[in-house]
Amino acid sequence: MSGEETETIIGVFEGFDGEHFTFNYTNEENEEDVVLFSKANSEVLEKFNLSSEKFIGKTFNITFITETETEVDEDGDEQEYDVRTIVDLELLD
Repeated sequence: MSGEETETIIGVFEGFDGEHFTFNYTNEENEEDVVLFSKANSEVLEKFNLSSEKFIGKTFNITFITETETEVDEDGDEQEYDVRTIVDLELLD
């Protein structure tokens, strides 16, 4: 990892759909929002099996990094998108 900035939020785990780990959280505007994480590092997944339903509804302190990846679409245009990776997870309740 090359010195990415980590961010930390408190979120409630909503589940894993096979592609994304979904958490509800309260954003800066104090509104309910949803954040999707494409990846989680192996230490996190060893500690918490997020593909099971055991942790749904649990509150976590989530530390993550956001990386911008580029993909070329069918028209040959580059599309940038953010990929969030959970780097640390702490169960709060």
